[in-house]
Amino acid sequence: MLNDSFSVKQGFFFGSDQEMLNAAELLERNFGVQFPEELDGTIDLQTGSANCCKFNRWGTLVAVGATDGRIYIFDFLTRGIVKTWNAHSLPITSLSWSRDGRRLLTAAADNNLMVWDVLTATKIHSIKYHHMITFAMFNPRNDKHALVLQLNSSPPLLQVFENPPYQKAIVCDVPLLSNEDTVQCVSYDRKGRYIITGTNKGKLIIYDAKTLKMVNWVKQNSTQSIKQIFVPMKCNSVLTNTGDRVIRSYNFDDLINLSKCGKGTMVEAKYKVQDMVNKAAWRAVCTDSDGYYICGATTKSHSLYVWDGSSGALIKILHGTKGETLNDVQWHPTRPVILSIAAGIISVWTQAHVENWSAFAPDFTELDENVKYVEKEGEFDLQDEDADQEEKKQDQDLDVEIDVVHLKPEEMMCSSDEVGIELA
Repeated sequence: MLNDSFSVKQGFFFGSDQEMLNAAELLERNFGVQFPEELDGTIDLQTGSANCCKFNRWGTLVAVGATDGRIYIFDFLTRGIVKTWNAHSLPITSLSWSRDGRRLLTAAADNNLMVWDVLTATKIHSIKYHHMITFAMFNPRNDKHALVLQLNSSPPLLQVFENPPYQKAIVCDVPLLSNEDTVQCVSYDRKGRYIITGTNKGKLIIYDAKTLKMVNWVKQNSTQSIKQIFVPMKCNSVLTNTGDRVIRSYNFDDLINLSKCGKGTMVEAKYKVQDMVNKAAWRAVCTDSDGYYICGATTKSHSLYVWDGSSGALIKILHGTKGETLNDVQWHPTRPVILSIAAGIISVWTQAHVENWSAFAPDFTELDENVKYVEKEGEFDLQDEDADQEEKKQDQDLDVEIDVVHLKPEEMMCSSDEVGIELA
């Protein structure tokens, strides 16, 4: 029996009428925008140029891969370097954190894939491949498995880190893909149960992560190559960055359930976003953890486009320094903060900060413009000559000096002998 207590169960509210009204007002209240609005400085690597970056699951640490093969770990709150070490001999191309934040997967142009202990900066696994690794990703729920995609090498590999390490290839069905089809991008779903691949012909192929058997495949309404697949952390959406310069959003359950209609079905996106004016191509795509906003980084300039994730409407364009080319972009897991890398420099984009002094002093009055202040009579005088005698006496009583150096016994807590009082 709930009585007057308030509880939430399966999306329904139980409680008194006043409590339900307060909850409704809380839900309808606007807490402000939750997307970046301005540039808030840069993160300094001290030496080297940044090539890629990745937040851990909580957003407390940022791993940065440099062009000289070094790894930098930043404390995002202080923006200071907490750990750095030499990982590869060539530029780092991909980074991935384990779920517990203790391991870091790194891939570089030297064809090496490595797993590191972040706390001690020691190498746990190291595997050499025949081609350059363009993408590597830990399974979101199992850091013993990772996806590896090599340049000009299809299909992608499922790497299992055991002793000794071995790898499994994701083999596509022969009737499905022609000899001209190749896998261009790959990603896990948010729970690590499925593997999603995108081909150069605009096809999405979904595999079971355990059995590596194909579950379903669908076609976009475009035959252009899929360059990137992005899966938000908390919502059931899948974003694709296609060569036709359009970003598409799909519901992952819809992609799985389309198998009832037959494999190879043409699938329509929930919404599409693109640059309608300049027709810009996108270097990278990211979203916030809930999928409320979408960010697209252009290829030819340092510009970030932010769209509303529910309607696909453009709401903000963030312009960086002209002439720079973006390499990577990452959205903070819990805060409206975006990191963009251009010309080896990490830029931090945050919300516009507005000072509200009245929140600290209720009697503080904010002024929109300068106002000439008229001093009142005797306002700043040490002694008010116009005050009456009673006010002067009160002011004199307040000026009594208090001895804070010598300690005197409290008479209420002492016996009569200690305070020098004779008993009758």
